[in-house]
Amino acid sequence: MNPSIFIWLVYAFWLILVGYLTVSAIGVRQARKEHLGQRFGIMFLIIASFLLPYVPLFHFVNFAPVNPVLSSIGAILCALGMVLLVWARHRLGKNWSPTVAKKDGQELVTSGPYRPIRHPMYAGGLIATLGSAIVCGGAFVFFLVILGAIFIRRVGAEDRLMAQQFPNEYPDYKKRTKALIPFVW
Repeated sequence: MNPSIFIWLVYAFWLILVGYLTVSAIGVRQARKEHLGQRFGIMFLIIASFLLPYVPLFHFVNFAPVNPVLSSIGAILCALGMVLLVWARHRLGKNWSPTVAKKDGQELVTSGPYRPIRHPMYAGGLIATLGSAIVCGGAFVFFLVILGAIFIRRVGAEDRLMAQQFPNEYPDYKKRTKALIPFVW
């Protein structure tokens, strides 16, 4: 099987995911204040991820397509990460936000994928991006590095925000769960 078919598959997965996230954002609880800086910062970093592979210094990341076995593993990781991300997003319901923000009427979700992991959407996004980097190389290599940095920063920010919003429930929840990787961190 031609490994480039996996590249098309990964990009199709991402288009479907973006479509799902866009549609599912309709009707979520509104943040108390707009966070345009976060939104534009993320948008800028995503665009940079897709431009950096064209800089001659970074041509080494353009290694795709690889062999079918490795591409299969990457595509499976991408799909599994997206399933975790969508499951977590669905479980959040109206509590979801694309930015770290306080919301009126926000609830602490601790079931489903949130039972072992406090930030399963980030974990799923990182798994999906790792799989995509294995299959496609290029932009997804930078996307993995950039998302990793953003998500690690946001884990701390969200933990602080949730501790403020749920001072009675969140400390116990934080003690019994891991941030991104079950049983590890």
